[in-house]
Amino acid sequence: MCRLFGFRSAVPSRAHRSLVQAQNALADQAREHPHGWGIGWFAGGDAYVVKSHAAAADCGTFREAAERLSSNTLVAHVRKATQGGVSGWNTHPFRNGRWLFAHNGNIYGFAGMAERMRAATPEALRPRRLGETDSEAFFFFLLGKMEALGVDAAGAAPTPPEAVAAAASAALADVRAWAEEQGADPPIVNFLLTNGEDFFAHRCGRELFFSTQKFMCRDALTCAEPEKPCLLAVRPHDRVNHLLVTSEQIGDEDRWEEVPERTLLALGADFRLRSFST
Repeated sequence: MCRLFGFRSAVPSRAHRSLVQAQNALADQAREHPHGWGIGWFAGGDAYVVKSHAAAADCGTFREAAERLSSNTLVAHVRKATQGGVSGWNTHPFRNGRWLFAHNGNIYGFAGMAERMRAATPEALRPRRLGETDSEAFFFFLLGKMEALGVDAAGAAPTPPEAVAAAASAALADVRAWAEEQGADPPIVNFLLTNGEDFFAHRCGRELFFSTQKFMCRDALTCAEPEKPCLLAVRPHDRVNHLLVTSEQIGDEDRWEEVPERTLLALGADFRLRSFST
C-alpha cells in the first residue's frame, strides 16, 4: 500500500513541514513505502509533476522539492509497490491535462479485469496510460465515467461534485463486480483527484483523514487570509479556507477527522466542503 498527502488552500502554501519536518511527516512514512515518490502542484493555471522511483525518505530531490514548492493545491504520494514494478512510470500522481490523481490501495484481481477496464475507457484516453499499475488504469477508467457525465476529461472546466461522486460510484461498482466474478477481495480505493480548483478525496477500504481546523498555526501572523475560521475548534459553516487530506495523521497543528468509509469529500472553487456516499 501507499501513502497520500494533499491540500487545497485559499492562499499559496508550502508543504515542507508536512512532507519533511513534522512528526510522522510523509518522508518518515516513506521508510515503509520506499518504491518511489511524486509531488504534483499547480502554478499559473497549469499542473506540474515531479517524480522519482527513489525512496523519498533518503532522496535529496524530494526534500528540495518540498522546501521550494508553494501552491494553492498540492498532491504528494509515496509508493509501496503492489501491482507494477518500481519505475518512474508507475509512481503517482498521474496526470491528464489539469487532472492529477494519486491512489492508495489495491484493485485485487486486476490482471483478470485489466482488459475490460481498458475496453470501458474512452479510446482517446487509452494511449495516455504509460505505466503498468492498477492505479493509473483506474484513473483513466474513472475519467471516462466522469466524461460520460459531462465532466471535462482535461480538467479545464468547473466540475460538478455530484458528477464526480456518481462517476466514482459507477467505477467502483464495476470493479467490485469484476473482482467478485473472480473470487477476488473487494478493491481498496483511497484516492486524491484535483484539477487545481476542484479537490476530491475518496475513502474505500483504508483509513483516510482530513483537517480544516487547527489547534495552532505557526504561520498565523504572516498568513494573508484575512479571516481565519481554521483557528476555531469547530467548523462554523461548510465554507473553509483550507483542506488537508492524509493517509496518516501528521504533526501537532491540525485537528484531524476521519473520512467516513465509501465517502467522497469535495471542495469546489467556492471552498464549500461537501461529502457524498459512493
